[in-house]
Amino acid sequence: MLWEALFLGLLAGWLRKGSIKQLSQIYIIGWPLIIFALFVQALIWIDFHLQAYHLSSIYPYLYTGSFIVLLASIVPHRNSTGLMVIGTGILLNLVVIAANGGMMPVEGGALPPDVYKELAAGEKSPFHKPMNEQTLFAFLGDRITLFYRPNQLLSIGDLFIGAGAFIFIQRNMLDNDTKVQKGPFDKHKQHLTAQKEHQDS
Repeated sequence: MLWEALFLGLLAGWLRKGSIKQLSQIYIIGWPLIIFALFVQALIWIDFHLQAYHLSSIYPYLYTGSFIVLLASIVPHRNSTGLMVIGTGILLNLVVIAANGGMMPVEGGALPPDVYKELAAGEKSPFHKPMNEQTLFAFLGDRITLFYRPNQLLSIGDLFIGAGAFIFIQRNMLDNDTKVQKGPFDKHKQHLTAQKEHQDS
């Protein structure tokens, strides 16, 4: 869904007379955190599919932690509507993952029988497990299907992330939407600097 959201964002930005060159002005101050979080998730995936299982005992902690890191990378850009919507989606996914042992619960009834069997046996994914009666916040799990992808399950958080990506791309084609939000300390410091410059003059 993310790729569709990015494409639609580009299309909407173009229709609004935005420029794709404007996207070069995007600067996410926490981009190293994003790279680190994605690296951790890739490491889990590789370890699982190579059947090395060196990290299997800490998969849930690494996966949950990667979402916390992703969320932290967005905090400095509280003025960006798109990133705030993406952050809401990450937070919703984090809540359901953390509440269910570090794995995203999936609506098993919507899966093909062979996929469900592999998932229940822990052979399909290091990130997902079937929902059951003990699942917490089940409504936040992977249980939503889109009409054009009936075999793909999404969470409410995934929908927020997709919507945020759409908003982020098309708005940044019109203007830079990733300026860092200044906190109270920064504003006080800026005020003192302005006062000093006034006195010196």
